[in-house]
Amino acid sequence: MTLRLPRASTALATPVAVGVATFPSYLPHLPVALGVLTALSFLVVVGIARRLAGPHPRVTGPAHPLVVALGGAVTAYLLFITWTTQAGMRARIGMDPLALPDLGLLVATAAAVVGGYHGLRQLRRRRRARVPRRAVAAVAGLSLLSFAPSAQADADAPPSDQVLLTSSPVGAVRAYAGLSESADDAARARIAVDRLVAAGGLAREHLLVAIPTGSGWVNPEFVAGMERRFGSDVATVSMQYDDRPSWVAYLLDRQGAVRGAQALLDAAVAEVSTLPVGQRPQVHVVGESLGATAGQAALLAPGVAGDALRSTVCSTFWLGTPGGGRTGLPRETVAANADDPIVHARPSMALVPPGEDRPWLPVVSFVHAGADVVGALAMPFGAGHRYGADQPERLQTCD
Repeated sequence: MTLRLPRASTALATPVAVGVATFPSYLPHLPVALGVLTALSFLVVVGIARRLAGPHPRVTGPAHPLVVALGGAVTAYLLFITWTTQAGMRARIGMDPLALPDLGLLVATAAAVVGGYHGLRQLRRRRRARVPRRAVAAVAGLSLLSFAPSAQADADAPPSDQVLLTSSPVGAVRAYAGLSESADDAARARIAVDRLVAAGGLAREHLLVAIPTGSGWVNPEFVAGMERRFGSDVATVSMQYDDRPSWVAYLLDRQGAVRGAQALLDAAVAEVSTLPVGQRPQVHVVGESLGATAGQAALLAPGVAGDALRSTVCSTFWLGTPGGGRTGLPRETVAANADDPIVHARPSMALVPPGEDRPWLPVVSFVHAGADVVGALAMPFGAGHRYGADQPERLQTCD
């Protein structure tokens, strides 16, 4: 059995594809994401190369192995550079270094995507059916979503696993209402606030109104940090407004998140307003990810209701706001990791540099940012879309 060398176009396209797939981005890519990006880059580059070559004959004779050797050498060099670059990015944020199994997973993923593409082509030829090439892109996109990291599972855990349904180790008050308790936002908010009142939450010095992520998740690290800072003299109340992951809720029903935030804030502020001025707790509003977007919109609502909210709230704290939004209200704190793609990435990156002194290529950087978004929750605290227990130390008070 004779060993057949790859085509010259394939040998030359491979290093270009590796270079495109490993172009610097916000975060170190997870092995599966890197495999998908490499495979897609390879398919696109090979397709462009063959179209440009047109009917010209293939490289044959003594030149063929030389071209293949050159392509292989450049590919090996780029892989070495990628390995060291990814290792440096991982070390900087405290991630474990890449291991040989990671390289195996990367190669297996790339091979699976490329193999799937060629399988679709063979199916089209055999059955004379038209299988669009963009089906491969759809499969690749689904594969990116399917490997959503374990951190995403934590951030989209069911309400029964949420921190506000567990007892505080320092005696602070925690109150929560789940989506299943009422289909009406106002009724659900009332349930949460009634539980807050019954537990003595309004007698604490600080009241934290937490606007959760799309699935109803409240960051346990933030709650723990608040209770470490204020001890038992803090109460936290929250309410679930959706049961879908944040990115789904953000795309399909952002206004539903705003209505949920508005209902919770209205109920909490109305209850606080029944107390004498000197006995009222300091009201702090915190929102993370979609919760930050929803909380900001609720606080910026026009009219008398919006004025009442703004006059009662002492401070606000936004973590990882998509697009980097803020309200401009007094005593506002914003947490945005420098490498959080959910905060910093923009659709305009496809054609315009982001202006953040980052390496940029048209379209390529936008695709990489999309892969970073998928893996943003697989990072250690303080990197990507992960915000830890140190953040509450920055919360501003009205003392």
